[in-house]
Amino acid sequence: MEDVETLSRKFDEKMKKLCRHEYVHFTDRGNSAIFLALHIAKKINPKQDILIPDQGGWFSYKGYPQFFDLNIVEVKTDYGVIDLKDLKKKAKYASAFIFSSFAGYFAEQALRKISTICKKAGCLVIEDASGAIGDRKLCNGGYSDIIVGSFGKWKPVECGYGGWISMNHKEFFDVAKEAMSITKIHPQFYQEIGEALKKNKIKKLLVLQKKVKQDLKDFEILHRDKRGLNVVVKFDPKVLQYCQEKSYPYVLCPSYIRVNENAISIELKRLSF
Repeated sequence: MEDVETLSRKFDEKMKKLCRHEYVHFTDRGNSAIFLALHIAKKINPKQDILIPDQGGWFSYKGYPQFFDLNIVEVKTDYGVIDLKDLKKKAKYASAFIFSSFAGYFAEQALRKISTICKKAGCLVIEDASGAIGDRKLCNGGYSDIIVGSFGKWKPVECGYGGWISMNHKEFFDVAKEAMSITKIHPQFYQEIGEALKKNKIKKLLVLQKKVKQDLKDFEILHRDKRGLNVVVKFDPKVLQYCQEKSYPYVLCPSYIRVNENAISIELKRLSF
C-alpha cells in the first residue's frame, strides 16, 4: 500500500487535472474551503461587497461573510440561474462572487459568461463545484479564480467528509497557507478519496435527470432544458406520488439552497449506484 505522502501527491495531481488549476488543498469539509476562499478574497481584493445568488446557493454563503466584515449583496436569479444583467451591475463593487456550478444542484450556470462579466469588473469568481467535479464544462479553472467543493454526504464524489479548494495563482495560495493549517484532513482520507473519485456519480446523475424530466414532461419543471443532477418541479401532489413510487428522495421548497418557490426538489444526487 502507498504511504500517505505518496497518496497525497497523487490526489493533488488528480484534483489539479479535474479543476484545471495549478494549486489545490484538501480540507476537512466543504465549508472550510468556502471559509478559505472568502479569506483569500478579502485579502486579495479588499472591496466591501460579496455577491451571492438570491436562491440556489448554500447556507455558508450567507453565514461566513460576516467573519470578514463583508457586506452580502444578492444577485437576482431565475430560480437560481444567474441574471447576468444584474450581475454586471453589481460586480464592479464586489470583492468576489460565490455561486454553485449547478444552481440548487439542478440547473447549469453560464460559467463562461459569469467569468467574463466578473473579470471585466475586477470581481473574483469563486465556483462551488461540489456537484460538478469531473464535468466537461463546469469545475473549470479556465473561468474560475477559485474553486471549492465538498466530498460529503450525498455529493457526486461521496467520501462522507472532506472538501477542497483550488486556484491558479501562487499569491492566493500563499495568502491562505496559514489558515489552511487548521483545515487539514485525517491521513485516512487519502486512502478513501481514491475510491470515491472512481465512483463519481455525475455522469449517471446527468442521464437520470433527463429520464426523470421525460417522465414528468406534463408538469411544470423548472429549467426543463438545463443540465443538472436534481429535478425541481412546481408543487403537485402527483409528483410526490411519483417520487414515492420510484423511491426517489425529495425535499419541499421554498428553500434558499434550492428555490424560493412552492416546489418539489427530487434529490437524485442522494441515490447510490
